[in-house]
Amino acid sequence: MDYNALIAFFDEYNAHYKSFLKFEYSKLDMINKDEIEKLSASLSSEQAFIMKTNSLEKQRLALLGSDNSKTFEQIVNDAPDEYKARLDEQRRTLSELIYKIKEINDTANIIVSERLKKIRSVTGELDTYNINGSVRKESASASTMFKNA
Repeated sequence: MDYNALIAFFDEYNAHYKSFLKFEYSKLDMINKDEIEKLSASLSSEQAFIMKTNSLEKQRLALLGSDNSKTFEQIVNDAPDEYKARLDEQRRTLSELIYKIKEINDTANIIVSERLKKIRSVTGELDTYNINGSVRKESASASTMFKNA
């Protein structure tokens, strides 16, 4: 295994995930601020990050060759001593980046889920008026909302 090439690759891999993390923070900020248009516009950037991640993963598998089923920790343990410290640093950095990205995504999912629950509860019942002018609660189904449209 070419450990210099592996180190160079993981430098690029970690740089990619640092950029991805920065993007995820900005996306979470958009969610928190309810900036739906900005969030929608950011989808193409997110798709580009995902495509780049997939491309880097293919490069990683090709670079590792027959060792591609090994974990990063196993690769570090099997590496010659002169490479272990650098590879272990890269492993820890990558692990932290992925953990933070997952944490941000989990937070964003919770926020979006809670907002959707609020929307459902608000639209769950509609106050309508009957022919006598009395208020009547009516379930908000799509057919109810659009029957007079």
